[in-house]
Amino acid sequence: MFVAKVLFVCAAVVLVSGYPQVFGGPRQLSESEIEEATNRLQSSLTKLAAGEGPTYRISKVLSASTQVVSGSLDKYNVELIDSNDDKKVCNVEIWNRSWLPNGIEVTFDCPNEKKVIKNHSA
Repeated sequence: MFVAKVLFVCAAVVLVSGYPQVFGGPRQLSESEIEEATNRLQSSLTKLAAGEGPTYRISKVLSASTQVVSGSLDKYNVELIDSNDDKKVCNVEIWNRSWLPNGIEVTFDCPNEKKVIKNHSA
């Protein structure tokens, strides 16, 4: 009976909190969280540009989400500016497994282009 009461209280807290999400599932970021996520994206873009590329700048983050996986997975729908100053809207994923060497995997999925996957260190 005690377990049932604890489960009931936990369910009530989840419903009242305003975030009815699945634990471990993706969560859309708030405006303040998007600013922090944009900084993480910019950091990855800078590290990649200093190496083999690709070279992009952020024009505008349209949406972002995060998910706890084996590490963390940030997903962005973002308007990027390439090295030719052309703008394109891409889906970018940053999978952070900082305990691995080169444990940050960045995936760029842009329309009409081959998916690009690059790694860098934390």
